[in-house]
Amino acid sequence: MEANGLGPQGFPELKNDTFLRAAWGEDTDYTPVWCMRQAGRYLPEFRETRAAQDFFSTCRSPEACCELTLQPLHRFPLDAAIIFSDILVVPQALGMEVTMVPGKGPSFPEPLREECDLEHLKHPATVASELGYVFQAITLTRQRLAGRVPLIGFAGAPWTLMTYMVEGGSSSTMAQAKRWLYQRPQASHRLLRILTDALVPYLVGQVAAGAQIIFAKDGHFALEELAKAGYEVVGLDWTVAPKKARERVGKTVTLQGNLDPCALYASEEEIGRLVKQMLDDFGPQRYIANLGHGLYPDMDPKHVGAFVDAVHKHSRLLRQK
Repeated sequence: MEANGLGPQGFPELKNDTFLRAAWGEDTDYTPVWCMRQAGRYLPEFRETRAAQDFFSTCRSPEACCELTLQPLHRFPLDAAIIFSDILVVPQALGMEVTMVPGKGPSFPEPLREECDLEHLKHPATVASELGYVFQAITLTRQRLAGRVPLIGFAGAPWTLMTYMVEGGSSSTMAQAKRWLYQRPQASHRLLRILTDALVPYLVGQVAAGAQIIFAKDGHFALEELAKAGYEVVGLDWTVAPKKARERVGKTVTLQGNLDPCALYASEEEIGRLVKQMLDDFGPQRYIANLGHGLYPDMDPKHVGAFVDAVHKHSRLLRQK
């Protein structure tokens, strides 16, 4: 630590590194916890802040992204913050129009339909500079966190982004994107390569701007492969049994998850019981507690707080056994 209280990158020295130590496989005094979509519509202050401008305008405002990122930390003793942004800023940076339609979600007015549509995409090397506002938001948030907890960055995987760009929005079947794989295999590989070439410098840029960890989410279908791929953390959804996941990967990676988010509709007492069972199943080390998916807009913030508190309480008791 430098004499002025700043770390080697010029950011405030980290005071709570439990999340990072768990990710690295080091022993921790308790299980760290954060929630996917912790900066979300279930918080009244989030809805109030977001009411002032449309979704992607908010994403392009470093000040607004910073404020939204920090809001859940003002309420709950979370062990990590995750930058407020969206995976679809990457297709936007490639030149595609994306709008957020109330009640429907993201929409692409002109999705990719033919291979010739790829010619209209910008060069992937320009994406990182187009997304400078994300890097500014990360740097601003790291400064305002004042070392309280680490900051997580993220991006959508190439296949995830391809499905949106071809389908024109979210899809349960991904039929149009899969049609591309079968009918236009060369074009599909080309599109996935464009996205990969855009995402690599984007993620590197997030780290350079101050993001402290990025990991694979919902990778249970390829747990063994991910465990060998160099990831430090693999996130699980609620359909995966923790004990079986641990058997499959051993102690090689840290697992994250995986309470069914709908469990937060239960009473606070029941939430505590479910958390205790989850912690017992995952074990005390190489584990980060989270939900198996993001928080839903109609969830009670008090129940989110009960989840966070239960993780801290029961994980400390677990280490005393």
